[in-house]
Amino acid sequence: MAALIVVGGGFLWARAVFTGDAVRSALAAQLAKAIGQPVTIGEISASAFPRVEIRLGDVAIGSPVRVRLADLRVGTDVRALLSRRIEHGSVRLNGARIELPLPPINMPERPNEPSGAAAARPSPVQIVSIDEIVLRDVEIVSGGRTLRGDVELEPRDREILLRRASLAADGTRMTATGRILDLSGPSGEIAVKASALNVDQLARFASAFSGGAASERAAPSSRRRTGSAMLNLAVSLDADRATFRGLVLDKFSGRARISAQAVALDPIRFSVFGGRYDGSATFAPASDALAFRARATVADVDVAAATRFAGNPDTISGRLSGRLDCSGRASDAADIASTIRGTARVDIVDGVVKNLGLLRTIVVATSMRPGAGGGLTGWSKDEKFSRLGATLRIANGDLTSDDIRFESENLMLDAQGAVQTMASTVNLKGKVQLSDALSQQGGSDLLRYTQESGRVTLPATVAGPIAAPHVAIDTADLTKRAIRNAAADEVEKRLTNDSVKKGLLGLLRR
Repeated sequence: MAALIVVGGGFLWARAVFTGDAVRSALAAQLAKAIGQPVTIGEISASAFPRVEIRLGDVAIGSPVRVRLADLRVGTDVRALLSRRIEHGSVRLNGARIELPLPPINMPERPNEPSGAAAARPSPVQIVSIDEIVLRDVEIVSGGRTLRGDVELEPRDREILLRRASLAADGTRMTATGRILDLSGPSGEIAVKASALNVDQLARFASAFSGGAASERAAPSSRRRTGSAMLNLAVSLDADRATFRGLVLDKFSGRARISAQAVALDPIRFSVFGGRYDGSATFAPASDALAFRARATVADVDVAAATRFAGNPDTISGRLSGRLDCSGRASDAADIASTIRGTARVDIVDGVVKNLGLLRTIVVATSMRPGAGGGLTGWSKDEKFSRLGATLRIANGDLTSDDIRFESENLMLDAQGAVQTMASTVNLKGKVQLSDALSQQGGSDLLRYTQESGRVTLPATVAGPIAAPHVAIDTADLTKRAIRNAAADEVEKRLTNDSVKKGLLGLLRR
């Protein structure tokens, strides 16, 4: 019975101390002063056991309202019943909805003691300090995207420790820890681990964090530090998978600097098309597209998979390594190829160019006998190579180069020209040089009249659709070389004639 009396008395006393319009107004005023934004509280109630707890319902923060709290509970120890001071309290929010960007919010300052005129006006209840803030079933809305989950915070002087955040959206789950230096930006340092990330949605979400709030931040409170109202998050990222405009990136890791203008990742590492990307990247929302900039080295990329993604399947295979420095704007996957600009150095090894038919064209053009090609492994138009390298200029969907080199067991092609990825066409001009073995098999006359550096060398063009290019031998240039080589051969014969030798020796003796 005594226990019931104590509990009942405590309950009545808690209601007397912590409820009523005066207390509700006082709490709203103190919260508004603490965070620098208007606060309204729809309802208030209280309980005393197992600890003193004030329940606030239908809480709204900001003008316009950006934060709505269906159920906010402030817990403190029993001493608050006598002192009317909430010290080392805990705040628990259920069913919170937070719309970004947030209005400018002051960082907590501790202790929150009244001073001057404020001290002369006694308050029905005073919030002195809060040790933890726990949000359950919170919704964070930004850029048309909603994250849902739980967040645990710990106020610490002029920063807030993010003990843990567990959020989910569109089947993706992520956890985060870190510290927030300024809520209104926000700014701080966060470590994120996720099952998957969508890079372009992350960029738009980040932009919406503070977009549209610039006018509200024109006159920052004296309690905020200079520049604190700008979005500035340093985020370490670790995801099993990330996507960018349909491109799948595995084992994604890096460090990001997130501002209202861009998401800058440096360094960034991930697997793509079976290979590795190691470098930096910047993504910035731009109207209905996403601007990007990338600088990196790549290694062991599956070229067949990459060209299939770019819209040119079954054209070339092999493993690519190289360096790239490029930028562009992408509204969808197909748009990437048309907007990208920059430079690259690529080297592809152990691959096949489909339907190229270099060797077959040379055989036909030079009328080599079938027997002379006994070292060949067939007449397929698919051309195997051991190495294909080029320094590329990238612009408007075109890849141009002055130093394309194609090397295989049977021949070598040096060329210059362009590959139009949007039109799926190629236009190259250069020279083909047969291997030593094939040069010898071609016959002495062919070698004599077409040779350069002791090998059969033929001018060639590669033009037409990427999927089935046409290879042609420049017969006019070939004829000129044959005449030139024949003339050089005739001069050599004359110089080796005995009588000419004697004549020259006689001239030298004089």
